Amino acid sequence: MKIPKLKLKSQLALFNALSKALIITLLVIIVPYLVSEISIRDTDNVLIHKLDQVIELVDSLGIDNYIDMESEFKTFGSYNILKEEYISIEPIDHDTLVDVIEFSQRVIEEEIVDYRVLSYSIHENDNNYLIEIGKSISTIYRFQYNLKRFTFIFLIVVISLTFILDLSFIQYLLKPFEKIVKKLKNTNHPTSFNYSTVKTSTSDFLYLDEIISSLMQKIEAAFNDERDYISNVSHELLTPVSIIQSKLDNIINDGQLQEADMIKIFESKKTLRRLTNLVRTLLMMSRIENEEYILTEKVNINNTITNVIEEIEDRISAKELTLKSELKAKDFIFKGNENLLFTLFYNFVNNAIRYTDKGFVKIETLKQTNQFIVKITDTGIGIAKDKIPEIFSRFKNSHETKDSYGLGLALSKKICDYHKIKIDVISEINKGSSFILKFPA
Repeated sequence: MKIPKLKLKSQLALFNALSKALIITLLVIIVPYLVSEISIRDTDNVLIHKLDQVIELVDSLGIDNYIDMESEFKTFGSYNILKEEYISIEPIDHDTLVDVIEFSQRVIEEEIVDYRVLSYSIHENDNNYLIEIGKSISTIYRFQYNLKRFTFIFLIVVISLTFILDLSFIQYLLKPFEKIVKKLKNTNHPTSFNYSTVKTSTSDFLYLDEIISSLMQKIEAAFNDERDYISNVSHELLTPVSIIQSKLDNIINDGQLQEADMIKIFESKKTLRRLTNLVRTLLMMSRIENEEYILTEKVNINNTITNVIEEIEDRISAKELTLKSELKAKDFIFKGNENLLFTLFYNFVNNAIRYTDKGFVKIETLKQTNQFIVKITDTGIGIAKDKIPEIFSRFKNSHETKDSYGLGLALSKKICDYHKIKIDVISEINKGSSFILKFPA
C-alpha cells in the first residue's frame, strides 16, 4: 500500500487523531474493569461502615433488643421496601468464626434476589451471632452503569477538547512555516522574492527563513549576472557579425571571385546567419527574463498561426510534406505579446518540419472545457521518453544527427512560461510527436 504524501500539518493532525483514537480504544477496554472494581470496593466499604454501626447498636442496646430468644426462629431481619438492602442477625455455633464478603442469593418474600453480602460473627451473652448485611447487585450494576456513562462522557469531552486545542496549537505553531512556504510558492522569478522576515518565536523557523532569504539573494545575484552577461555579449556580437556580413556582400558584388571561392563565401554567410539567429535568440531570452515585453495585446491566435503557415510554406514544399491546418477554436483571443507568440508557434512548427522527412505536420486550435488549446503534431522521428524532460533545456539537442544549437525549444519554453501557457509533450520513436499548448483559462 502506497502511503500518500501529506503536509507536515496534516501529518501532525493525523498522528494526533490516531493517538486519541488509541487512547479511547484502551479506555473502552480498561474503564469497564476499573469501574467494576471501584463500584465493588465502594459497596464493600459501605457494608463495612454499616456493620460498624450495627455492632455499635448491639453493644449499646444489647442483642436482646434484636433477637427474641423465646420466638420460634430466634433471628432478626430487616430490609427496605425495594429489597435493595437487608440486615439479618442469627445465632451460630460457638466454634464458628465468619468474616467474609461475597456475592450470594437470598430468598425474600418468595423471591430470589442477588446480593453483595458481608457476613461477620460476633460474641454476645456467651453466644455467637452471625450478622449479614447485603446490598442488591442491581443497585451495584446501576451505580456501575451511571459511573461508566459519566466516565465515558467526561473522557470524550476531555479528549475532544484536547484534540481541538492540539490542532489549534499545531496551526498556530506552523503558521510561520506556512508563510515561508507561501513566499516560495509566490516566487516565479528571483527578483520577485519577498525578503521580509517572518515573525515567529520558533528559532528553527527563523533560521530556515534566514537561510532561504540568503540563498535567494545568491540566486538573484547569479541570475542578474548571467542575464547581464548574455545581454552584453549578444549586443557586442551583433556589431562585428554585421560588419563581416557587409564585407562579404561587398566581395560578392565585386564579381572577381572564382566559383569555388564564391561557394566558400556563401557557406560563410550561412554560418553568419546562424550565428546572428543564435545571438538574437539569446538576446530575446534575456529580454524575456528581464520581463521587458508587455503582455497587453489582444492577439487573435488563429490569425497568428495563419501568418506562421504563410511564412513556412516554402519549407513544407521543399521537403514535400503535407501541412494540415484545423483552426476549430472560434474567437480565440489571448492577451499577450503578438511577436513572442508568433515566434512560439514558428519555433514549434519549424521544429516539426526539421525532424519530419515524410508524412505531415498538423496544426490545430480547439477549445475544451473553457480552455483554448493549440496542438502541433508531426509524423517525424519522435523523441525518446528519457529525452523529453531535456528538450526545453538550453543547448540540449535530443537529435544528434540534426544541425541545431538547441535554443529554439528553450526559447519557446521561456515564452510559454512568460504567458503562463502549459506545455504537454507526447512522442514515440519513428512515429512522431505532439506538442500541446494549454492556454490559461
